[in-house]
Amino acid sequence: MRMIGHQEILKDMQSLAVRGALSQSYLFFGPAMAGKRTAAMAFAKFLEKGILEAPYEGEVLQDAKLVNLASLKAEDSDAKDSIGIDAAREMRNFLWQRPAASSRRTLIIDDAEMLTTEAQNALLKVTEEPPPSSLIIFITSDPDAIVPTILSRVQKIYFSPVPEKEVAVWLEKDYAVTKPKAAEAAKRAFGKPGLAWRLLFDETLRERLTLAENFLKTSLATRRDFVKELIEPDNFKLREFLAAVALQLAWQPDRARIAPLWHKTLSLQDSAMNFGLNPRLQLEALLV
Repeated sequence: MRMIGHQEILKDMQSLAVRGALSQSYLFFGPAMAGKRTAAMAFAKFLEKGILEAPYEGEVLQDAKLVNLASLKAEDSDAKDSIGIDAAREMRNFLWQRPAASSRRTLIIDDAEMLTTEAQNALLKVTEEPPPSSLIIFITSDPDAIVPTILSRVQKIYFSPVPEKEVAVWLEKDYAVTKPKAAEAAKRAFGKPGLAWRLLFDETLRERLTLAENFLKTSLATRRDFVKELIEPDNFKLREFLAAVALQLAWQPDRARIAPLWHKTLSLQDSAMNFGLNPRLQLEALLV
């Protein structure tokens, strides 16, 4: 995926690397799907190959490691919906190896808010005393989920939403999306390139958004049966569904009226990450 937006951030980091002034730990934070992971991968490619662009699909970087929920699931289909201490130990082992083609071994931890407390504590030592040839980039949309001891040791860089027009032009040029469709996707994505792309091409997300829309339309009389059928599949994820509900609410024209429900949904989404909630009870109560 071509890098979209955030060019100044990357140029600043490129300059630091050239001058040998890079920090060894960074926190990329900001809205989800705004381009943080793509920027991190582009910078890792620059360190290894001297090219400041995101790796093309299938391209392998010898000295960069991306860890997120998707990569852990790819390695182990039974992996939990969190990044645990075993993964943290593998990350530490990766950082202590010498780079083969780059000046740094770059560890990119996407979904850093999904690190368990034990995993964060295991990584604390390597942020306190990092190997000389290491670089860690934590990526999150929720900095408050990172323990203060790690937050105090990383350089923080905020990634703002990308202008809608820039997102729309990117969709037109790179993915041959028609101008009206590109403009609509960019608007509905609120400046998040990754979300704009998913709205157009991710069928799973589109199905989840349809379910969320139907859920919001349920009456009190039909809600229990709807929720029962909704959560029946083994792959149902409460947090992902609530994200779709929040997005549907954000698209409503009367935002002032639905603001309390939107905030309630976001709060429940945060709780779903940290607590073992009963999906049926939570969803039945959400619209009351």
